[in-house]
Amino acid sequence: MVITFIGLSGCGKSYLSKRLCEERGFQNICCDDIIEKKLKAHLEQGGHRNIQGVAKWMGHPYEENFKEHQKLYLDKENEVMQEVLQTLGDDGWGLNQDFVIDTTGSVIYLGEEVLKGLKQRSRIVYLGIPDNELDFMFQQYLKEPKPVIWNNVYSQKENEDKQEALKRCYPNLIKQRTEIYYKYADVTLIIDRENRDKFSTKKILQLAGAR
Repeated sequence: MVITFIGLSGCGKSYLSKRLCEERGFQNICCDDIIEKKLKAHLEQGGHRNIQGVAKWMGHPYEENFKEHQKLYLDKENEVMQEVLQTLGDDGWGLNQDFVIDTTGSVIYLGEEVLKGLKQRSRIVYLGIPDNELDFMFQQYLKEPKPVIWNNVYSQKENEDKQEALKRCYPNLIKQRTEIYYKYADVTLIIDRENRDKFSTKKILQLAGAR
């Protein structure tokens, strides 16, 4: 079978993907890693590497090159997802190998074709964040940035500094994304950070409808 994890950066997609590989023999498709390779030439110009380097290259939504980098990132992400869909064929259930697709948080911005294609070929599992962890997520974003597509959610009011604007707009970004995640999810799991290691891969497969 094929499982696609969707959700915010830091929600546990990579962690649970690795566990499915280690415990259940799934093959992992890590979209972050493939996008990084496609951006290599651009990253090297600034001496950037790995996911933290992609975040530095992307920058924050108030920076001069952000819109340009955001568009380029989404273009590369779209290339990756088209390749993933091609790998899965017309029906992911027909594959001899089990796959888990570890998507980025911004996969939902790639449009109907990609999202419907994933839904046709896989079971989409949305890993949601409990409300009491949202502030922690924001603090992690500031402390250890990951590339984030803001999709025109960010704005800065008069007499508001950049950090205040980020903090005010972040919940709006979460709200926008959550609505789209729910729309395409076959299964929704709300798992807090402390209990992720207690949530069995057997249970994930059961909820995802393993045949």
